[in-house]
Amino acid sequence: MFIHKSHSKKELINIINSYNIKIKYPQQYKKIELSALLVDALKHMDNIVPCDDLPFLCIIDLKLYLTKLNPKKQLSIKDKSKVILTTKKIKHFCRNGYNIDITDYQNINDLYEDALMISHYGDIPSVRKCISELNQYPNKIQDIKCIISPYTQKELDLKQKLRRQRIYKCEIKHGHFVVRFD
Repeated sequence: MFIHKSHSKKELINIINSYNIKIKYPQQYKKIELSALLVDALKHMDNIVPCDDLPFLCIIDLKLYLTKLNPKKQLSIKDKSKVILTTKKIKHFCRNGYNIDITDYQNINDLYEDALMISHYGDIPSVRKCISELNQYPNKIQDIKCIISPYTQKELDLKQKLRRQRIYKCEIKHGHFVVRFD
């Protein structure tokens, strides 16, 4: 087994700390050394205890994730800048009253082709925001869904859960109360 080079040192440290893998002071190692230690530690482990931060339920899922390309880093910098530019064009269309005449697109079908192309990169936040704005278009041709990796979906669910816990509640108590002002 080997760990794919697209996984960052920070992510490897997060996995080690979340699943209590026995590597002391993982910050002190270089990425290549840390990945070798992690591979060795995973060979000796039979199972992992699932945690709330990461979406892996068993050690096989974790190993499979580490051996494949990091879903957050599927694009090269050149491709990612192209995707971001396309999202900006679509946002320009959405934020200017859904008027195709003031955009670079010739017709609405070209815009939807670009939207379908970028929907495969739903791990990028600006893509998700762009597609959600386009789905609010009253005369939309079709509803577009972003393709999001399970790891990113788990992070989004956790963030949504944390947002919900900050709702303030009004508590009403009944009874006889005396308020004095001195």
